[in-house]
Amino acid sequence: METADFHFEHPWVLTVAILGGLLLFVALCWAERRRRRGLAGFAAARLLDRLTAGYSSARRRTKDVALSVAFALLVACFAGPRWGVEVSQQKGATEDVVFALDVSKSMLVADMSPTRLARAKVAIANFIRRKGTGNVGLIAFSGQAFLQCPLTRDYDAFFRTLEETDTGSIQVAGTDIGRAIEEAELAFYSNRNRKLLIILTDGEDLEAGGIEMAKKLKRKGLVVHAVGVGTPSGGPIRVISSAGSIETLKDKEGAEVLSRLDEKTLGGIADAAGGRFVRLGQAGEGMEALRLAIQAGTDEQGTGRRGIPREEWFIGAALLLLVLESLISTRRKTTSP
Repeated sequence: METADFHFEHPWVLTVAILGGLLLFVALCWAERRRRRGLAGFAAARLLDRLTAGYSSARRRTKDVALSVAFALLVACFAGPRWGVEVSQQKGATEDVVFALDVSKSMLVADMSPTRLARAKVAIANFIRRKGTGNVGLIAFSGQAFLQCPLTRDYDAFFRTLEETDTGSIQVAGTDIGRAIEEAELAFYSNRNRKLLIILTDGEDLEAGGIEMAKKLKRKGLVVHAVGVGTPSGGPIRVISSAGSIETLKDKEGAEVLSRLDEKTLGGIADAAGGRFVRLGQAGEGMEALRLAIQAGTDEQGTGRRGIPREEWFIGAALLLLVLESLISTRRKTTSP
């Protein structure tokens, strides 16, 4: 039996299971001690020894341990034990697509006309118009991430939100792709639709949490595609100052801050979540190629990979312990003279 990618969907439940098993064991021990005290108060010492001559405390403890472990295993089922690989091909299924749009200042670089951000917004709008079906949602992110438009089929409302989204939408500076992926996980509904996250960014993941979060989403059956916005040669970041003039961002030494497309990071995020990395391109050809692949059901790299539910192993082990507990007698073994 394959045991690859062993994990729990809700690992915090394991703490509850262990504590619950320990508390049950303590309660059983306390109940046993109380019974012995009650018996001692009822019978004289010599009579007590005769009454308990055939009783085995060790066997009683073994039964208590079996009950406690069985209880812990049953609670652990709710932690969602997973291991092994399940092939999942969902061609033709309805997609729920969430777009995560980078609105950090680096998206104002003009290596794509007129800017990276403007080109990315046009690509998203064209994607939706040509796809024409399914729920769509929008997340804006920089140093923080927020859901701008929940999943909806009201495309007009989505387009209005998209138009209003800019570098002023998030006040926290930086680029944290991991936060965007975490926010996207919460944005999806619990339904049977295929779930896709499309990240549009220049890939400068300053917090370096994108790949780990992408692995987490892959375990839950979500696919993450990364669309690189910009060029490897990059360009300076120009912003509008408080006086209304255009200024170029500079570092502490006075040199211009250059922003370049980080293809390595974006490729790693896509690979970690079973998706694809594409370069947007000046005419949005990368986004169009991704749309066609999604429509054909061939966008995932290889087969989808999900952890196989394994609760039955925990239930089986718990039932086995309960059966063994019922078969264990508390009577001490006697040897014939």
